[in-house]
Amino acid sequence: MIEIVDTHCHLDFEENDNNIKEVIHRANKNNVEYLVSISVNLNNFDKINSIAEKYENIWCTTGIHPNYVFDEKRSIERVYQKIEKNISHKKVIGIGETGLDYFRSNKNSKKQMDFFELHLSLSGKQRLPTIVHTRNADKDTINMIKFSVKKYNSIGLIHCFCSSKELAKVALDNGFYISISGIVTYKGSNELREIIKYIPENRLLIETDSPYLSPVPLRGKRNEPANLIYTLNKISEIKEKSPEQIAKSTTDNFFQLFKRTRL
Repeated sequence: MIEIVDTHCHLDFEENDNNIKEVIHRANKNNVEYLVSISVNLNNFDKINSIAEKYENIWCTTGIHPNYVFDEKRSIERVYQKIEKNISHKKVIGIGETGLDYFRSNKNSKKQMDFFELHLSLSGKQRLPTIVHTRNADKDTINMIKFSVKKYNSIGLIHCFCSSKELAKVALDNGFYISISGIVTYKGSNELREIIKYIPENRLLIETDSPYLSPVPLRGKRNEPANLIYTLNKISEIKEKSPEQIAKSTTDNFFQLFKRTRL
C-alpha cells in the first residue's frame, strides 16, 4: 500500500472536531496517511497543536503568515520568544508559514521581510524546516533565500509553488524543497508543469493547502487532504512515473526534510 503525505493543510479551519475526524478518515481512505497542519498566526497555535497531539499521524507548525504580520502587535523580540516556546511542543516539526505576499499590497513589505528573517533565523538555530509562502514577491523572496538562508544556515521548502523557474532554481540551489498543490491540475498552469519537469524528484513534495485550491475535477469546491490524489496523479503524468513512485519519492522526501517526525 502506498503512503502519501499532505505537507500543507489547515485542519484548524475545519468547523468542529467531528468534521476533522471525517476529513482524516476520507484522507486515509485515499492513502493520505500523514498530514501537517500549518499555522498562520500565533493566536491559532493552541488549536493546531491540540489537533496534532490528538492524532498520531498529524504534525503541525508554528509561525506567522505574511498576511498576518500587520495585525501582530507584539515586538519582534516577543514574537521570536513565543515561536521558540511553541517549538518545544513535540508535535511541532516546522516553522511558518512565513514569507512574502505582495498580491494586494507591498506597503508592509519591510515588516514582512523582518518577520521572514526571524523565521529563517529560528530555522537555522533549531534545525527545523521553514515553510515559505511567496506571492507576487519573487524578487524579494529570491534575495531573502540567497542571503538570509545562507546567513542562518536555514532549511525548508517553498509551499504551493506557482512562481518563476528562476525562483525554483535559487530555492533548489540553496537546499530547499518545492511543494506542489492542486494548481498543477489547472488548465492555465502550463509554466508550472514545465517547472515540475525541472525539479529533481528527490526535492519534490505535494500538498493540498486545504481548504483552498481544490484540484481539477473538484475546482471551486472546498478542498481537503483526500483530494491530494489528483495532484499526485497529475505530477506522475508530468514526470512520466507511476503514482506509486511519486508517492514513495515525495513521502521519503518529507521524512528526510522533517527529521523531527522520527523522534
